[in-house]
Amino acid sequence: MTGPERATLNRNHLLLAAAKAVVSAGLLLFLFKRIPLDQFATAARGVRGDWLIAAGGLLLASNLLGAWQWSRLLHVVDIRIPFWKVCAYYHVGLFFNNFLPAGIGGDIARVADSSRHGSTKTAALSAVVMDRLIGTVAIASLAMVTTLPAIDRFHLTLVYLALVGFFALSVTLVWAIFHPALLPACERLLARVGLGSLSPHLDDLAARLAGFRARRGLFAGMFAIAVLTQISRVGVHALVAKGLGLSIPLVYFFLFVPLLAVIVSMPISFNGIGVREGAGIVLFGLVGVDRAAAFSQQFLTYLVMVAVSLLGGLVFLARIPHRRARSKRSKEN
Repeated sequence: MTGPERATLNRNHLLLAAAKAVVSAGLLLFLFKRIPLDQFATAARGVRGDWLIAAGGLLLASNLLGAWQWSRLLHVVDIRIPFWKVCAYYHVGLFFNNFLPAGIGGDIARVADSSRHGSTKTAALSAVVMDRLIGTVAIASLAMVTTLPAIDRFHLTLVYLALVGFFALSVTLVWAIFHPALLPACERLLARVGLGSLSPHLDDLAARLAGFRARRGLFAGMFAIAVLTQISRVGVHALVAKGLGLSIPLVYFFLFVPLLAVIVSMPISFNGIGVREGAGIVLFGLVGVDRAAAFSQQFLTYLVMVAVSLLGGLVFLARIPHRRARSKRSKEN
């Protein structure tokens, strides 16, 4: 990539991050104007820590499933890493996803970490791309099934049509991976936007992804694991609600949480902040949950996710002295 191309990408990245931060801040300000802060404070003070710990434990278990899924995809591109290291890298990625202004920060960290184990960054990138795509299809598929009963009861026809569109887009992306004939069209598009120098890298990435086309059975198995991971995260929301003393039937979490996951995955805010809480207020308000309670439930669930991701931050900090020592030895040699 040339200097001007890199500068253009960096500038666009910063502008996009700033726009997302503005959207999140604006949504939070709007919500706080409509939610009595004393009610939110009361709900937060009364939360039971044991239920939050249980939610954190279930989330950690779902993360281990996600790490195992990624490790299997790494094997396809001949990256062999001990599972405990895969778990560490996975949580470092979660940490960066939560604390960097763009959702791809964690993916970049995962690519950088896994590529150190005797392979190229392109090979590592292909595994992360497949991991992301499988997760996206799993979220969309689960939401398509669980939200179906809510269409007539809660008048969510337009929302469901948008969900169908998201599902179709995610499936199309997977289809594109398994059909390399689309590569020339992608290269022409890059050339039109001034990023033609990326074409060789795209060729390399396509060659790596070809390995996944020969392992479609693996894709089906990983899809099942990804769905199980998302179901576990529905349970995390339910446990946080228990901690807040909310009596919400479990069926409503299955109706609304997968749909929330799809909404939050849209790259329109800073890590879904504001969007998550606003959508939660609307959806759970349909079953009689007041605004303060719905906001508290979504915001505390996010805090549980952040708390668990701090494990990755600890791993990252613990590696700094080791990397400095290794860099020093390399310079001395």
